[in-house]
Amino acid sequence: MHTMLDQERQRFDQQRRRTYQIAGAIGILIVTADVVALTFDQHLSWWVRLLYVGNDLFLIAISLVIIWLVTTYRGSLTMVEQMMFITFAAESLLFNGIVPPLLGQTIAQRWIETVNDDIWFLLLICTLGFHLFRNRTGVLVVASLYSLSVAIVGGQTWLASRQGADLAPGWWSLQIYGMGAILLCFIYVISRYRAQAQRLQIQYELVEGWAFVDMLTGLPNRRRCEQALQEAIERSRRYGEQLAICIWDIDHFKRINDTYGHDRGDQVLRQIAQLMRQTLRSTDLVGRWGGEEFILLLPCTGQAAAEVVVERLRCLLMAAITLDGQPVTASFGIAVYQTDDDQVSLLARADHALYAAKAAGRNRVMIAV
Repeated sequence: MHTMLDQERQRFDQQRRRTYQIAGAIGILIVTADVVALTFDQHLSWWVRLLYVGNDLFLIAISLVIIWLVTTYRGSLTMVEQMMFITFAAESLLFNGIVPPLLGQTIAQRWIETVNDDIWFLLLICTLGFHLFRNRTGVLVVASLYSLSVAIVGGQTWLASRQGADLAPGWWSLQIYGMGAILLCFIYVISRYRAQAQRLQIQYELVEGWAFVDMLTGLPNRRRCEQALQEAIERSRRYGEQLAICIWDIDHFKRINDTYGHDRGDQVLRQIAQLMRQTLRSTDLVGRWGGEEFILLLPCTGQAAAEVVVERLRCLLMAAITLDGQPVTASFGIAVYQTDDDQVSLLARADHALYAAKAAGRNRVMIAV
């Protein structure tokens, strides 16, 4: 379960990093264009141009730092996002709301700036806020930031009314902010819906995964092994691939439980599962068939090769797992797929070979006829 969650988190983190790299690069291009436009704008005084150009260069530097951090994996993504949110929120309030009126910007100019970039920049910051903060905290932070920006515009409009200026641009600006608030509501609903859908998908995959896993050993359970065996049989029928299976169980396992206790018996099962995972090929599949019984699927493997693999497992088991100095042994029955086999007949032949191994004295490998 933890592995699946970690993989999902890593995929999401990679998506976030790529998004910030692309957004940062686009932002640098936009701000660079603004620097060029400000440099040749003769309608502004030199010190106003210097102020805005300096701020644009600061934004470019911040964007470069962000791209560098997410590309080189320096620091956590949460730290990078917090830095982005704080910096850009301050930028929005300062240079989109407070500084322009102090420099003599009229309410008509305010309307133009709102439509051109102010509202979009604010919406981007608020969208980041929804992601960065959880649930009610995110709503509170975003609503506070957005309300403060609207209050600044409203204050400017009110001051303009006291001075007898045309209020139409101010009302238009407030209408734009109103539409932006509606858009933010939709963004929030969609983001929450997507997050919930992702959680449900992960939960479904976890439940589906656990339905095919033996809880004690972590190996595939009987249901998954039957499914894999049927798939392997169908491949053998269609493509003529060789297939061998082995059913095996631990010798005198009831005696182990009676002598050492069920906890020790469970520990033996887990040790065997770990040994199988470390030993077998990646194409092989070993699962718990039930109780102390296991099944081994060996795709593209004939009788001679299967006997070598299983004999090696038998020897490894004796050498690796002991109780009071006595080796734990197992009996193995191998069956090789034949053209007239189905799942029932193949399992039955492997099972007969297993019983033959037990009848012959246990701790041995027998081949089904």
